Amino acid sequence: FQSDYAQTPLVAYKKDKVWTFLDSDGNVMFKAGGITEVGGYSEGLIGAQVVLDSSLRWVYFDTKGKIKIKTDAIQGVPFNEGMAVIFNPINPKEELYEFGYIDSTGKVLKDIQYTDALSFSEGLAYVMKKGERGYIDKTGKMVIPLEEGIVGYAFSEGLAAVSNDKFKVGYIDKSGNLKIPFRLDLPSNFNDGLARVADTVNGKIGYINHYGVRVINCIFDEAYDMSENRTTAGYYDLQQQMHWGLVDGKGQNVTDYRFEYAKSFKNGAAVVLYDDRWGYIDSTGNFLFSKNFDYADNFAKDGLAWVVDGNTMGFVDRKGNMKVKLPK
Repeated sequence: FQSDYAQTPLVAYKKDKVWTFLDSDGNVMFKAGGITEVGGYSEGLIGAQVVLDSSLRWVYFDTKGKIKIKTDAIQGVPFNEGMAVIFNPINPKEELYEFGYIDSTGKVLKDIQYTDALSFSEGLAYVMKKGERGYIDKTGKMVIPLEEGIVGYAFSEGLAAVSNDKFKVGYIDKSGNLKIPFRLDLPSNFNDGLARVADTVNGKIGYINHYGVRVINCIFDEAYDMSENRTTAGYYDLQQQMHWGLVDGKGQNVTDYRFEYAKSFKNGAAVVLYDDRWGYIDSTGNFLFSKNFDYADNFAKDGLAWVVDGNTMGFVDRKGNMKVKLPK
């Protein structure tokens, strides 16, 4: 997992049943055994599944390797806005789980009782259980109840996508008012004032603003959420091969569609596949550096990105230098 700030955990790897946690300089922070799964770092805590008293438990470590929070669940996700979703399987084959929340002090928000639950976003979280669904606040109070058949998504920029039993998508505000009617086909977050939408007839993707007005026409076969006034988008050619390029917040092409694949634009760069090799382009469409890789992931806020090149794997900086190399 990648962290947002220097000196916090950068990556964890397992060797000989022992997990080693490294910081962003590649120094060992701590080692720990008895871990069956590592679930990422956020807000000062590292989520992990461990064996305690002969049973699986989801816990949160601090950055020194001390268990700060023990839960009664066997799965969990990273903290967001001081809260984390924890859950237990009821019937994994049918993907049935029961969900709950825990805060950063270890206090459980009510019991594990929901059949669906999202992480908190802008102070609210969508939950569902028999006879009740909607958005709760951090006290567990239902503040935006939704009708039966309505499914909610995370809030972003003051709006949340909701879909009805006819699979049409609209957007509500934090008072529960329907701000954009149920006429869309793609639930998406707002970023930079824009959210992705899909054309009902051909499925092509465009973007709307907070008023539901389409400001970038539905012309792309694939596209990511807007970020930093940029996104990567793609078209299928006549042979059904996808070609990707970089696009700005007005829908104008920053590059041509030369890339075989692209990941989302994030933290000042996008990962692109060109001539079967992965590299990085900046907001102008120029490559950050000439070196390319067998595989590459996005840069995090700490300025490091995970890459694999032959037998070498680790994290590079924005000049392509290997800063933290992992053992084979």
